[in-house]
Amino acid sequence: MNRKSLYDTGRFRRWIGVWVCLAVCYAGFAGNGDAGREAEKDSLHLLFDAGLPPGEMLLVVTRLAKLYMYTPAEPAFLERQAALAARLDSVQSLYNAFEALSCYYYNVGRRDSLLYWTGRLDSLAARRNEYPDGLYDARSRVYLDLLWEKNYEEAMDRAVKLYRLAESQGHRYGLARSAEGLGLIFQAIRRDSDAVASFRHCLDLLETMPGKEEVRLRVLSYQAESSLRTNRPEETEAILARYKEQIDRQAERNRQTGGVYRVEHDYWLLYIFYTDLYLRENKLLQAGEALRRAGRYAGANQVEEDYAERAYLSVKANYYRRTGNNVLALKIIDSLLTRECIPEDLRLKADILEQQGRTREVLALYDEIHAYNFRRNNELFLRQLGQLRTLHELHNQEVQAAELEQAARRMGRKQVQLVLSGIVSLALLVLLYVLYVYYRRARRLKNELLDEKKQLLESERKLIEQKEKAEEASRMKSAFLANMSHEIRTPMNAIVGFSGLLVDDEASDEEKKEYTSIIHNNTELLLNLLTDVLDLTRMETGDMQFRFGNHSLEECCRKALDSIRQRVPEGVELTFTPGGGPVTLYTDAVRLQQLLINLLVNATKFTRKGEINLAFTVEKEQGRVRIAVTDTGCGIPPEKQALVFNRFERLDDVQPGVGLGLSICSVIAERLGGTLSIDPAYTGGARFVLVHPWHP
Repeated sequence: MNRKSLYDTGRFRRWIGVWVCLAVCYAGFAGNGDAGREAEKDSLHLLFDAGLPPGEMLLVVTRLAKLYMYTPAEPAFLERQAALAARLDSVQSLYNAFEALSCYYYNVGRRDSLLYWTGRLDSLAARRNEYPDGLYDARSRVYLDLLWEKNYEEAMDRAVKLYRLAESQGHRYGLARSAEGLGLIFQAIRRDSDAVASFRHCLDLLETMPGKEEVRLRVLSYQAESSLRTNRPEETEAILARYKEQIDRQAERNRQTGGVYRVEHDYWLLYIFYTDLYLRENKLLQAGEALRRAGRYAGANQVEEDYAERAYLSVKANYYRRTGNNVLALKIIDSLLTRECIPEDLRLKADILEQQGRTREVLALYDEIHAYNFRRNNELFLRQLGQLRTLHELHNQEVQAAELEQAARRMGRKQVQLVLSGIVSLALLVLLYVLYVYYRRARRLKNELLDEKKQLLESERKLIEQKEKAEEASRMKSAFLANMSHEIRTPMNAIVGFSGLLVDDEASDEEKKEYTSIIHNNTELLLNLLTDVLDLTRMETGDMQFRFGNHSLEECCRKALDSIRQRVPEGVELTFTPGGGPVTLYTDAVRLQQLLINLLVNATKFTRKGEINLAFTVEKEQGRVRIAVTDTGCGIPPEKQALVFNRFERLDDVQPGVGLGLSICSVIAERLGGTLSIDPAYTGGARFVLVHPWHP
């Protein structure tokens, strides 16, 4: 009987990880049977269409492939799994995908695809010099495919070679897989005692291997079938008891873990075997009960033309024959014979017809059995004849190889004659090589001279640049000293002059008070000048420390406003416009206030009427705060807006200062992680905008 469809319907493929969404689906639907599996499929399809990253998508695709096992949708998910695994360099997942694809195409009878995916797995394993379990699974399917085509000799040859490979590698699973394959070959050629022994050897090897429960179930079903044909009822009953125990354990694992292995198919086979055993022992009551139990699982086949379905119909027909219902038995046997004509069913029909006394039909059936056996033996003979022809061709190839070797020796003698001419040619080549080397050396020297010339020109250019930078630095130094001398001299002259007038006895108290105020203002101007120079120097050298922390922006703004309020000219309104509610900035509050004070003081110098406004707005999407100081003063001409942040740049020589305030503000803004700029769109005066990072 054909066991191809049963073989490898259960296989263990490792789950490569637990992703949180997949785990929720898996845990939520575990133990709910077919309904749970369908619900899990729906949930995983939503994840499949969600555009997940490759690593997470690999988990989803692997689970979907397992849920769609034995269905036409399975290979698409497996090929997607293979592509993702190759992209992520997940070797184990790639092995699993190739092995599962070979299994699928083996079950559906696509030999070309089976060989293709087995070849892919072979190539990967050879490249990594590894022998994974999946390699033995896939190679076993290749020789078993030959077995179902009744090519017993080649199937046996491949199985023995695979066994020897596993033995040389000490690979226990490979030995078990090869022993299973040998058992199936023995079973196919009706050497059932050898088959039982091979299956027993396979089960002994699998006993110490965790995670091979599905393989043990499969091998136990094979062993039970062969044991039935050896007519050893006690041994067969022990095997069936062990088979049932293993099925019950697998069913419990399915309930606990949400497994997709269909134990119904194994229960169906189990009770079919029990029915056959009881019929052989003439226990018709027990056979009837076992047949009824098998009937509960009828139709649990997973692929077309399932072996279990044929076995079920066969034992059912035999049971009806033994209980006297020959009409129904013949009807079942005839339906079996329309699918495939095999000797066992023909003999069963002949026995029924013989009981009915239909001798002529019995003889016709035995003629058909004889013709079937003749065809099979003839096919075997032709196959063996083909193998002999192949051996003959190999012998001819060896003869041809010997002739080629003699021709090679003759060619060797001719080659000796060519050596002398080769020596002459070599001498000429050496001469040409010397000339070529001389040419290359001359060209290299020329290139080196050109390179040196380029380097000298580059050095000259760099020296000119350095000279220009030095001249610029000298110019800036001179300008700095000149500006500083002028700016320091102006308040110092006022301080010295009015100090002399202050000690003059002829000055009135009111005049002395005015002189004191002038001295105080010039002293403050001088201190501010020195402070600006020191701050700018410390910022450039990195000596100025910034202490960052979380500070209220509104509080910083109000403190800055309070600091310059007394400097606001009469007729000018100082306003504050906070926006976006309370805002906390990660900043240096002192430096931020210093920047705002400088901007506000600058606004008071050039605003004689109107308003000076400090405002801020929050730009949540950009993650920043925009702080603006706006005045209604004389403004800054567009052509000079790009120059105001340069050092010692003064737009009005009447106003006090050396032109360092805005330069300091620009450096502070940069150290705070923001930017300071002029709003060119504002024409009612001047507006300076500070953009400061903000994280809610």
